[in-house]
Amino acid sequence: MDAGGLTREWYSLLAREMFNPNYALFIQAANGVSFQPNTMSYVNSEHLQFFKFIGRIISKALCDSQYLEVYFTRSFYKHILNQEVTY
Repeated sequence: MDAGGLTREWYSLLAREMFNPNYALFIQAANGVSFQPNTMSYVNSEHLQFFKFIGRIISKALCDSQYLEVYFTRSFYKHILNQEVTY
């Protein structure tokens, strides 16, 4: 039994790869800590499939009580929750 170590490492490695700039899916926000979707993500022809996969992985992590060491911008969280984005 690994007490969650392998699972935690798997999510950590996967999260790091999901935000790899070579995939052009996410960019760092101005604060340098959080991420937001890259408006140029269409350069990757399979970007929509990747976003769908990432959403499923994040959902699975939440169901498994695993925390990903990545943060989205507040406006992106509001968009996910279908709330009005105000500045």
